[in-house]
Amino acid sequence: MGILRRAATRAGAALPQRGGVSTGPIKPIGPNFPLTSEKAMGPHGWMRGSYHFWSLSNPIRGPLYRVPWVVGGIHNPTIDPEKHFNTQDRFQTVTAMEFAKCWVYNWLPFRVMWLCVFAPVGMIITWTWLEQRREPMEIYMDREEYQKDFNSYYYGVYFDHHHFSHMLCQRRAHKWGYAGQDITLEEGHGHG
Repeated sequence: MGILRRAATRAGAALPQRGGVSTGPIKPIGPNFPLTSEKAMGPHGWMRGSYHFWSLSNPIRGPLYRVPWVVGGIHNPTIDPEKHFNTQDRFQTVTAMEFAKCWVYNWLPFRVMWLCVFAPVGMIITWTWLEQRREPMEIYMDREEYQKDFNSYYYGVYFDHHHFSHMLCQRRAHKWGYAGQDITLEEGHGHG
């Protein structure tokens, strides 16, 4: 029984002291929260990270990122957890601007999620918009019209695909009513 009592006594002695953290109101965040030491985490701010995108000769500008189990965790903590998670006086000590700043910092990871969703959607919408600005493809044509110039329609793409493409553009221009309004369909059309 004495061994268990000593083991419990040692464990109890190792526990942090409970009670008041300070005598006055407790401010849960520091002046530069959520930023921390640049020595430990690297420089803060736009384009001030460890890797410089615009330089091919010297792209690594700061300490390389190393995972916590290699570095050994936070060796010099800048946040006191007893004060940080004690929020009893937060409305007296934290200003509205600091609340807003902390709220905005919570949204920073959302940039990646926004890009993951809206980049492909934007590309699809742009592609659709570009395709909708053109007249529909002519999948089939009237048999009588096709037989009027069978050789040009059947063999034309093999002998002169530029002329064949221009012929079909002219045909669509007359079909959809914009013949004479497109400078690229005028005589010559870039073939000298």
